[in-house]
Amino acid sequence: MAASSRQAAGGGQRPCDSAAAAFAVVGVGPVGAVLAAYLARAGHRVAVADVDAPHIEAIRRDGIEVTGVRGARGKPGRCVTTIAELAGDDYDYVVVATKASVLSRVMPDVAHVAGARSWVVSFQNGLDTEAEIARHVGADRTLRCVVNYAGGKIAHGRIKMTFFTGRNVAGAATPAGDAAARRFAETLDAAGLETDCSAEIRRFEWEKTILNAAMSPLCALTGLTMRECVEWPAAMGIVERLIDEGIAAARADGFEWPAGFREHCLGYLGKGGYHRPSLWVDIASRRPTEIGVLSGRIADIADARGVAAPTHRLLAVLIEGIERSWVSEHAPGGG
Repeated sequence: MAASSRQAAGGGQRPCDSAAAAFAVVGVGPVGAVLAAYLARAGHRVAVADVDAPHIEAIRRDGIEVTGVRGARGKPGRCVTTIAELAGDDYDYVVVATKASVLSRVMPDVAHVAGARSWVVSFQNGLDTEAEIARHVGADRTLRCVVNYAGGKIAHGRIKMTFFTGRNVAGAATPAGDAAARRFAETLDAAGLETDCSAEIRRFEWEKTILNAAMSPLCALTGLTMRECVEWPAAMGIVERLIDEGIAAARADGFEWPAGFREHCLGYLGKGGYHRPSLWVDIASRRPTEIGVLSGRIADIADARGVAAPTHRLLAVLIEGIERSWVSEHAPGGG
């Protein structure tokens, strides 16, 4: 992926030295834990927060070990189980790596931790997650990173990276954040997590969301891994339809890709291996999913732009229906 950077001032924020930056990582599931491990290994000051107390205790004791297609070990300097406990320190970046489904719930505490000077980064799946961050801290202090690696937690403090396909891409919500987005990308890149900076971050959001929404809901509904879906012709027919709908919705939203993009998407998904997407894990664990910022968001934009995305809408309703069933089970008169 080609990347570019706007040339703009840093919005009045204190410059941060990429050789010794301070990070707070909120959410240390697979994606956040990999980030924290690589940053800590590179010598940055890293604090992490997650509600999974045994996971946090293991990280506090032994650090984070990343295995799989990449390997790394890093030990954050501060490990806590609530976001509020991160307050009182001075961070260059507060990275939100929670599921998008809890973003509105965690942002008041994140905004408090960020104070008046930290940049807040959406390190999440889906379209427009940075809008909720901007609502709390202001668009000029909001960054977005499109992440192109994934993995799974295999034990407390241990993450298996299952793939790293392409470079991550960082960008800013407004030109005021361009210099900070560039420093963020350079810092991750130097730490070993290949990352570019782009002035067209929403284009990369669209691309990643098209990819996620083409496979993750199917895996979640069927219980199959990505490889198992790829090897099933009937499932791949649905995947191709979802890609086509996503491309049409993105085009209506103002984004085009060169010829061969559809084939690129299919090739990318084919490299996923026996990976279980986070949406699969959420359904299996009976947790709220990110379907609203994936298939649901594509369908909403398609509706608003006058194009059709019925397969995305169908999958979004099916996933939402499963989530609703968890509540209705416990309602009076339920099973």
